[in-house]
Amino acid sequence: MKKLTLLILVAVMALMWTPVLAQSDSVKAALEAYNQNLPEGYGTISAEDVGTALIERTPVLLDVREANEYAEGHIEGSFNVPIRELGKNLNLLPDLNAEIIVICKGGGRAMLAQSSLNVLGYVNAKTMKGGFSAWVGEEFPVSTEPFVPEAGTAPEFDADLLAAVDSYLSSLPEGYGLVGVTALAEELAEKELVLIDVRSEAEWNEQGYIAGAQHIWIDEFMAHQDMWPADKNTEIVIYCASSYRGGIAMTMLKLMGYANVRNVTGGFNAWVAEGLPFEGGMPAAEFDLPTYLTDYVAGLPENYNALRVTDLEAELAAGGDLFLLDVRSPDEYAEGHIEGAVNVPIETVADNLALLPALDANIVVYCGSGHRSAIIMEVLNLLGYTNVRSLLGGTKAWMTSELPVTDVPTTVEPGTMPAVNADVLPLVAEYLANLPAGYYTVKAEDLSAELAESPVVLIDLRTDGEYAEGFLEGALHIPFADFMTRLSEVPTTGPVVLYDNPTHRSTMAMVMLQLLGYTDIRVLAGGSGAWTSAGLPLVTE
Repeated sequence: MKKLTLLILVAVMALMWTPVLAQSDSVKAALEAYNQNLPEGYGTISAEDVGTALIERTPVLLDVREANEYAEGHIEGSFNVPIRELGKNLNLLPDLNAEIIVICKGGGRAMLAQSSLNVLGYVNAKTMKGGFSAWVGEEFPVSTEPFVPEAGTAPEFDADLLAAVDSYLSSLPEGYGLVGVTALAEELAEKELVLIDVRSEAEWNEQGYIAGAQHIWIDEFMAHQDMWPADKNTEIVIYCASSYRGGIAMTMLKLMGYANVRNVTGGFNAWVAEGLPFEGGMPAAEFDLPTYLTDYVAGLPENYNALRVTDLEAELAAGGDLFLLDVRSPDEYAEGHIEGAVNVPIETVADNLALLPALDANIVVYCGSGHRSAIIMEVLNLLGYTNVRSLLGGTKAWMTSELPVTDVPTTVEPGTMPAVNADVLPLVAEYLANLPAGYYTVKAEDLSAELAESPVVLIDLRTDGEYAEGFLEGALHIPFADFMTRLSEVPTTGPVVLYDNPTHRSTMAMVMLQLLGYTDIRVLAGGSGAWTSAGLPLVTE
């Protein structure tokens, strides 16, 4: 009887054990196939690109936040399936090839859902980076009207694989397995954790890593299971640069049966931003301002980012996104300004970058004459703004053309300051804050008197053709395009007066020289045109 009971028990155990082996093999094969074909960019898509996609095509928008989060606001046309219920609601999704954009609050939950869908065979599932918060940050429209798609029939899945995915998602803990960097640092001080860095080898070597971490690149994660802990109850924390690749690794480990896996919110970037210690990494290269300025000049367009009044008038008439920045004093602004312009006095621009739009926004800067605006145009360029121009002649030229001004102010709410060049920001902030009255300009009559009494180095920055038509006597000719490559010809101490026609290129050269430490550098207000208008001569020999 005991022998029969033992045989029955063995048979029952065999029946119980066989599906577990089948499930493990099925899941492992699906994960290995997924890992070998990770999508470009790991399946992430920006909120801006999602907005474009909704104009160009009709992707499926899957919001995996909780029902109350969805009800408070969501992208129009998105439907809600809380992440823990996703495995049981796949009949709401279209076929395996459909473009599915997964949305949560910040991107963490979405990546868990996306990677789970990818493992099941949804080859075009993506995660919206930054989640719904990024969508709102772009000031895109939101809705509170729920959208419920028509249910269909879910694709045929391997039963064990589907069960594993559903079990994983439905049992996600509070917080969805995410841990913040501060909490992680406190834990690491108190106990031992298995810390796995899934960034690339280059990131590990060049940027450094958290002490005690082991490195397994996400692209080869399943191929290095020998590096995983043998005990599946081991406490494991994954991190990448931000958290998206960490979410993929977390999904792989959980589906392979690891019970205690978490992913670092914000990843290594958040760790460093919090000022927490790390090891390794290459020392940051010392910022080379002369080279940076040389490259800047070489990359300037033919018009050196100058804009004429007629062209601005045409752009404003055509409509479109154009941010007008008036850098005059508040009193000047109040007396009359171009409609829609926002006033940020020149001295305060570096402290008010949160009032400006994105780094690639279309920005036109103006002042009274074009000199202060050229300073700010160049400063913004050096900070990383890519589409900033200065209005030649400023409001003087605008009103001379009998174009309208208003005294009704335009205000904007501060946004998020963009990630400008951190090496340049302190340099230009100090420079702008210490600008003198007159902004280093000298009038033609005053320069003429000064030349009669003492030596002044004059530098003509115009082109060869402009210079040949007449120049200030004794001027050294250095075309602006060659200016940074011929710095050795410029005295490091003044007095030096730069000019062109009108004042634009000379202002740009002045700023560069002063940032480099040159002293007593000024520009001829109005350039060679103002010189001749004052009845002063040019020479041709």
